[in-house]
Amino acid sequence: MKNRILLCLSLIVLVFSSGCAPQNAVSSKENSPEKPVIRIGMMSSSDVIPYVLINENKLADKYGFQLDLEVFTSAKDRDDALQAGELDGVLTDYIGVCMYQNAGLNVKITGITDGDYILVAGKNTGIKNISQIKGKSIAISEKTLIEYTLEDILSNNHMTGNDVVKEIVPKIPDRLELLRNNKIDLGLLPEPFATLALNDGAVRLGSANQFGLYPAVSAFSQAALESKSAAIHNLYKAYNEAVDYMNHTDIRKYEKTVIKAVGYPEEMVGKITVKKFRTSKLPAKQEVEAAVQWASKKGLCKPTLQYDQMVYDVYSGS
Repeated sequence: MKNRILLCLSLIVLVFSSGCAPQNAVSSKENSPEKPVIRIGMMSSSDVIPYVLINENKLADKYGFQLDLEVFTSAKDRDDALQAGELDGVLTDYIGVCMYQNAGLNVKITGITDGDYILVAGKNTGIKNISQIKGKSIAISEKTLIEYTLEDILSNNHMTGNDVVKEIVPKIPDRLELLRNNKIDLGLLPEPFATLALNDGAVRLGSANQFGLYPAVSAFSQAALESKSAAIHNLYKAYNEAVDYMNHTDIRKYEKTVIKAVGYPEEMVGKITVKKFRTSKLPAKQEVEAAVQWASKKGLCKPTLQYDQMVYDVYSGS
């Protein structure tokens, strides 16, 4: 009888323990906070590399967030997604943020990136240096970062926008084809288009970064900055760690990532080079103000737009 009682008690304990364990496990899972998701829209270019490495090197996990990267082939589609609230942030530029602000979209610059724009001359033009480009034709997009960058490069070389003949060609691939087919003298191109042109025999004349202009930035909506402030703060910690990895690692170890992220053709394996990147911080006040001044003259924003309206400090407390 005693043995039967002990057996029943054992069965009761077993039933209760087996019944409670899954409930406790579910409860624990439900109570564990999910990692916040940061959604960034971008277009293929060299400045996306650190963001792709954040995921590939599992830095998002390390810093407690999820990073969703969406690649667009059109700046308009990217901007539409941002305005619709489908993105938290974008990789864009000074002029783009000026235009967001002018359209009533409260987007703030949160960091610098190292996107560059290379000025090249067609291989059959005979142009060997930038001093020879007066009167030559160049394909650009009007009232955009490309035109702003071109005029800055010209200014650094004692010229103005009137010293070249601007041909308005909205799509970058079309500009590259015009250059390849000797229908235009000059091109101002981001990667991977610049490298493709140079591989075809084009001559490098200089770049935005070479002349001290770094107009590409990362930016977030004010709503995202308020609702995901800690995660975005940690995003830039992860970004800077990714940059440190890039700057101290042989590119052959992450070359496939670069080819995919930037959009180089597969035949570029073994030929890719990446310059040293800077860690992220807010851009200098004078750089932002210069962009606002240019954009306001083009009717893209109000001249009263202030630096503090354009930027948001996510680095405090780092």
